[in-house]
Amino acid sequence: MNNITADKSPRCCFVLSSLTGGGAEGVCVTVASGLAGQGMDVELVVLNMQRAVYQDRLSEKVRQTSLNVSNARYSFLPLIKHLRKTKPDKVIVFNYELAVVMVLIRPFLGFDFQLIARNINTISASLDPKSSSVKTRVLRALLQRLYSKTDHIINQCRGMKQDLLNTMNISESRTSVIYNPVNQLVEQQAASSSNISGSECAYILCIGRLEQQKAFDLAIEAFALFSVTNPQYRLKIAGQGALEAELKTIAQSLGVAGKVDFVGFQADTVQYYRDAKFTLLTSLYEGFPNVLVESITLGTPVVSVNCPSGPDEIVEHDINGYLVNSRTAESVAEAMQAAAVKSWNHQRIQDTAKRFSRRNILNTWRTFLCENKV
Repeated sequence: MNNITADKSPRCCFVLSSLTGGGAEGVCVTVASGLAGQGMDVELVVLNMQRAVYQDRLSEKVRQTSLNVSNARYSFLPLIKHLRKTKPDKVIVFNYELAVVMVLIRPFLGFDFQLIARNINTISASLDPKSSSVKTRVLRALLQRLYSKTDHIINQCRGMKQDLLNTMNISESRTSVIYNPVNQLVEQQAASSSNISGSECAYILCIGRLEQQKAFDLAIEAFALFSVTNPQYRLKIAGQGALEAELKTIAQSLGVAGKVDFVGFQADTVQYYRDAKFTLLTSLYEGFPNVLVESITLGTPVVSVNCPSGPDEIVEHDINGYLVNSRTAESVAEAMQAAAVKSWNHQRIQDTAKRFSRRNILNTWRTFLCENKV
């Protein structure tokens, strides 16, 4: 821990939409709780508490405020009133919409503070001009104009930072990289037992929202090929989203519907990781895939498509998993076959996750927040 006393540390306000079960929400809760546990003055402001599945993970030392609004476009006045009252030194925003809101209301707040945005995704993909939805087009226009007006942007990995610099008009001095920490539950479970428990029915694990970005259609297609020579395996998909029916139809058409289990959103995925032969990621793009870090923390190897951004900074070839450079079902299935037959050193896999430890990442956050001035 840094030798910075609590009374000299800044008052920090973390702002995000909700405490639902997403990656950004999980990271925000981990960071806010950890910093509060180190004696820092931390408040968490959310738009609402609907489906707040992560609330029980939040430390009692973190002050909680709900603005009781349904989405970001209704948050302008509530945020102005609240921030005028509390006057934090640092405001750390955990999504694009709220970063834009903070830039727009900043002139009306009447006090100085540092506005920090945590980049939540590969921004070039988020600004995809091919998207025709009105919401995406409006957000794209606002991000291009306003996102760079934050004081600093924290990226989740080096690939994300480079993508940001290539896409936005921002100087490198105003952007940093802080990896996501392993959440406390996963880290505690990793320390409490020595190895994967193993399950009687071998399976491959996918975790994430059932949305286009996660490309679970590719996972199912690769599994269908893999299953031809490995009929004993199942594919478990933990998550919920709009594409569930479509993905089930794909599994049916490929003849593997009876081997693909859609288990829904799981607040506690530790045992799913532990019992899996390996974890599979097939996303089109990521911000930073927490799924891969959580898996290797628990000693379970990974197979990941080399998408932007993050997998190539996590996967160590033949040590903790395999990185697939071609987005074809055949290439993914080939890596799955290699992972299934390899005798993995689970302790060595866990060792590769140490740089993402909660302690290391929290200390990096603390140093950044305490040393960077308005």
